[in-house]
Amino acid sequence: MIRGLHVDGKKNAVLMGPFVGELYWEGGRFAPLLPHMIKKEYKNRKDVSYIILTRKERFDLYGKYADILVPLKIPGDYETLSPNCFRLNGLKGVQYHEIANKFKNKYSKRFNILKHIYPDVTRGQYVNKNQYHRSKMKFLYAPRNANYKLVNNYIPNGKPIIVLAPRFRKGFKRNWKNWQRFYDLLWRRKDLLKEFTFVVCGKKGEYKPDKFDRFYDMTKIELTDNSSLVGILLAILERSFFTFGSQSAIPNFSLLYGVDVLEFGCQKSLHTRTYNVNNTPITFIEDRKYSSDPKEMLSRLEKLIRRKQKHGRTIIQSKSRQSVVTSKQQTNPTS
Repeated sequence: MIRGLHVDGKKNAVLMGPFVGELYWEGGRFAPLLPHMIKKEYKNRKDVSYIILTRKERFDLYGKYADILVPLKIPGDYETLSPNCFRLNGLKGVQYHEIANKFKNKYSKRFNILKHIYPDVTRGQYVNKNQYHRSKMKFLYAPRNANYKLVNNYIPNGKPIIVLAPRFRKGFKRNWKNWQRFYDLLWRRKDLLKEFTFVVCGKKGEYKPDKFDRFYDMTKIELTDNSSLVGILLAILERSFFTFGSQSAIPNFSLLYGVDVLEFGCQKSLHTRTYNVNNTPITFIEDRKYSSDPKEMLSRLEKLIRRKQKHGRTIIQSKSRQSVVTSKQQTNPTS
């Protein structure tokens, strides 16, 4: 056998996807399978390509670890269909498997498929957080270089970054209605604004921006072909000092990046233990009605960042992860 080729002349490949569920269920319970395979299961196997089928906005959950990133397009996604754990509510099982089979059939023509991984979304399994065991995961992320360039051009270096995670969905029970009041209070604190850079992070339609546009906002960054919304978020977190927000994916990713968190919500154990695999410092305020006083929240936030400063843990300097994946230096094609 010629090195890198199967007996039939095809190259080897691992397929991942389609992934149709929620952001953190992908970033924290599925995508970490890829760096584990590269570093453990298929270590030193340069004859294996990794092909991913996911939403384009999430490409950088796999980033430079992937060889081919394939955009997943489903009519009605985030409109009439809504992600729920591992599944997409409204997408029939037969449609889901049709997407998976079409993906495999397409790449089977060019590659010898070693493995095809995609979640079980049947009843009872789509909510199973342990479909993939943590021992088979590495929580490592390598966003493509374009994401770092865009973030560095938009957000100046020099001051510690505080990430604000104002998750807010129409009709969602877990919305905090006091985000605008919080922004107004923060804007009056010129001392904090002088010392820290506050960045509002979220996805259009799923977060609460400042209506007066007074803070940096990740959605203002104009994406390029080799960047993604998630890639921008991960590049920001790599430079961040602290995160504040309601329980959601962004505080969860912050914990994975070792960024201290002040979070509020109704699932304390889940967000402080289950999701906190690196034991990152987190303060969780139980607020089942999502009615916390914004003035008190700002006070708690200031106390925590001052305490972190006092203990000598300062800004994470901007750096590139170009050296993280030495075997994946090419631009990830989408084909």
